[in-house]
Amino acid sequence: MASFNKTVQFITSVKLQELDRQYKAFQTHANVLEEAHRLGDNQIARVELLLKAMRTWSGALSNKVIKGELDLDNLELWLRQARRDPGFEKENLRRWVDTLETHIRQTFRRFDCARLFGNLFHEWLSSGDSVVAKSTIPDAAGAEKGSETDFVDVGRKEKHEQKERFMSFVFQERKVDTDALHSYLTDIFTGKDASKTLKQTRENMKLFCENILDQKLDYSTLSNTINGLLAESGSLSDEGVATLREFLGNTSIMTELTSVLNMRLASIETWSWPAEGIPVQMRRHLNGKYRAFTDPDIIDSLLFHYLGLVWQVKLKELFTAIFNSKTWKTTISSTPDKEQERLRRQFNYDSQNGIESYRHRVFQSDFFLCTLSGTMSEVAAYDGGDAETQVTDEVQAKSPARTKQKLLHTVATECQLNKRLHAKHAVICSDFEWFGPSLSHESILTVFKFFGVTNKWLNFFKKFLAAPLRFTDEGGSGEVRVRKRGTPFSYTLSTACGEVVMFIMDFAINQRADGIRLYRMHDDLWLFDADASKCARAWKEMNTYANLVGLTFNKEKTGSACVGGGQNSVSDLPDGDVKWGFLKFDQVKGRFAIDQAQVDLHIVELRRQLAATKSIIGWVNAYNKYMAFLLRNFGGHPAQCFGRDHLNDLLDTFSRIQRELFKDFGSNSAVNYLRGVIQQRFNISDLPEGYFYFPVNTGGLELKNPFVELCSVFEDTDKISAEKTLRKRLEIFESETSDEEVYETYKKEWEKRKSASYLLSTLEEFMSYDEFLSLRGIWIREWATMYGAAFWERPREIACATPMINAAIQSAKYGSGQFTALSWYEKWLVALYGDQLVEKFGALEIVDSNLIPLGLVELFQNSRIKLDE
Repeated sequence: MASFNKTVQFITSVKLQELDRQYKAFQTHANVLEEAHRLGDNQIARVELLLKAMRTWSGALSNKVIKGELDLDNLELWLRQARRDPGFEKENLRRWVDTLETHIRQTFRRFDCARLFGNLFHEWLSSGDSVVAKSTIPDAAGAEKGSETDFVDVGRKEKHEQKERFMSFVFQERKVDTDALHSYLTDIFTGKDASKTLKQTRENMKLFCENILDQKLDYSTLSNTINGLLAESGSLSDEGVATLREFLGNTSIMTELTSVLNMRLASIETWSWPAEGIPVQMRRHLNGKYRAFTDPDIIDSLLFHYLGLVWQVKLKELFTAIFNSKTWKTTISSTPDKEQERLRRQFNYDSQNGIESYRHRVFQSDFFLCTLSGTMSEVAAYDGGDAETQVTDEVQAKSPARTKQKLLHTVATECQLNKRLHAKHAVICSDFEWFGPSLSHESILTVFKFFGVTNKWLNFFKKFLAAPLRFTDEGGSGEVRVRKRGTPFSYTLSTACGEVVMFIMDFAINQRADGIRLYRMHDDLWLFDADASKCARAWKEMNTYANLVGLTFNKEKTGSACVGGGQNSVSDLPDGDVKWGFLKFDQVKGRFAIDQAQVDLHIVELRRQLAATKSIIGWVNAYNKYMAFLLRNFGGHPAQCFGRDHLNDLLDTFSRIQRELFKDFGSNSAVNYLRGVIQQRFNISDLPEGYFYFPVNTGGLELKNPFVELCSVFEDTDKISAEKTLRKRLEIFESETSDEEVYETYKKEWEKRKSASYLLSTLEEFMSYDEFLSLRGIWIREWATMYGAAFWERPREIACATPMINAAIQSAKYGSGQFTALSWYEKWLVALYGDQLVEKFGALEIVDSNLIPLGLVELFQNSRIKLDE
């Protein structure tokens, strides 16, 4: 990767030299403006002089048609007429002079910006700022401490501390009472339905273990495996990534590799780690945490990824079968069949239209075993917050960030729903302390064995888990030590091991706490219900199981909250605040609010990070990443369940962040700050605002503006019919009269059908209003519609294009040439800043792509994480 970096710098240097040559040459051409001015009112002479200058320029930005309105060939003809025709309007000549002079000035500005951007890029490549931008975004748990002077030392100190903590887990065995664990597993599967389900699961598992190697790898499977491994390539070195990409392009190597992997699979019982140990490095993620990455050889990496996917797909199939069986408790399944039949008659539809069924479907599709892949071409990434997953057409990528956001929306919506239906709500959140490194090998193997995994595969998992590790980073002794606890990070096999342990917690809570759902992403755990005592029972069961398998809850991320109903008397709920990212649950208001104390810490942290950058592009990259990081931890794009107050809080908070960040520079925005720095370093002072926000492929700096994201949120709910419909649906949360109207409608329909049918006329009277109210959160269709609408993202206002903007887009060299084809964000920028850019530069492209290595800039940006490792 170092050689790639040098190649980029070499190509950039060559292109900058050519740019500088053309810049100086055009500067000479641009002197024609002074000559034209000296000609005074001799308009014909001025046009002739300017036309000659345009004709003789053959470098970049040369054009036969000026601004889409003046053809130079036509101008030659018209000048012939102007010289001879005494009645020729001089206004035409003045207009041509103005057009040609304006074009020359705009072209000169574009050369100026091209040279500026080339110098900015060169400055960035030489600065090492991509390392800063990549490696120092902190975790949502809090900012790093320290002054600006110890910027580098803080990271080293934190790395050392986390490495020591990691080693204290993985090299010290945690004894587990496997007999007690086995008894617990047996106990929760007691009962006719559960025993039958367990028997089927074990039989299926045994058959799978016996036949898993019958399916041989072929070219297509290997290709998918490589693409999947590249998509979550945290376990690979840069050289490993490059090697795999070379494999994909070489049919002969792929054929040989397929043969080698099939041979290794056939002899899986004799596989072992190399005696010299697996190299381990502590690498820092964008969220500030260090994780221990191993670097196995390519063949083992492909083997583990393939087998991990095979096991993930099977485990998800088996556990989903349990979820869909009679063993899994749900509110609907616990309702007697005769009662369900009565409700279907009276409502004229079944329970699938109600909130409970909707909730059940969403839980299964979005949360249940969400980190296990359902197919061999699916990638379930570990960290959606900062991971830069590379996705190909062959690999379907899940989005943990979207799932985490959906979880936040679910918690917020359920709180609103329970406040409306029951006037009370309880929520618990938690996760485990060092979950991956602290997983007991005995616990993993015991659960695998309980579900029927054969000795052949138990032995393989045992060898896989007991990896010989050798630290190779600074301070590492190189001593080989065998892992006694935990799973390797960023392996599909490790995910399978973790999920088989955690599924038992999912199932136990379902069985022991009246069907309550544990919303979970890996070990990120959430419980909520109208009944606090039900949450308390689930929390007790979680602690029982955690103690059995040797896991410890993270006190810093554990908390609970109760809203209404006098539920604070429930003493079995955990202490601590309920937090999601930088949001804290306010149990008085019954909603999430921005944790301003966390914001204060991150303002200090962002100041320190920006001050540490040595280049303008490095500064922009760090700023952009941090703005995205903040917005993501504030909940992302607002959903309907948050309401207008949350949006106002977001806008106020980002305004405060801007003021605090730039107050020491006499500025109140990133643009004004950058203007000052560019003027100081490069002596350019007349850059329009759009320059800073327009994308890199047009020559802009691509500074991200969080206010565009938030101010685009639709406000006027009377403007379109869809919004009117949504507002009426959401009013069901607040209006008592709506329930009465819906009840009367159902009752009249029932009486109408009953009187029209001889069979129905002898049946029961329609349910009471009180019974109807008790079914709102389970069966009533209108409430399910409202519940689903609460998850909708607030729609955006889409900017419109003026005729001038449409013309500029159509003449642009990038994109499809249609305003409608732009993203909502691009439309906003083009509509807001397009006219000032066209006036300044004569086009929406600030810089001609031929002038500077814009493609290399984008390549470098897309590759920067791997380049910097």
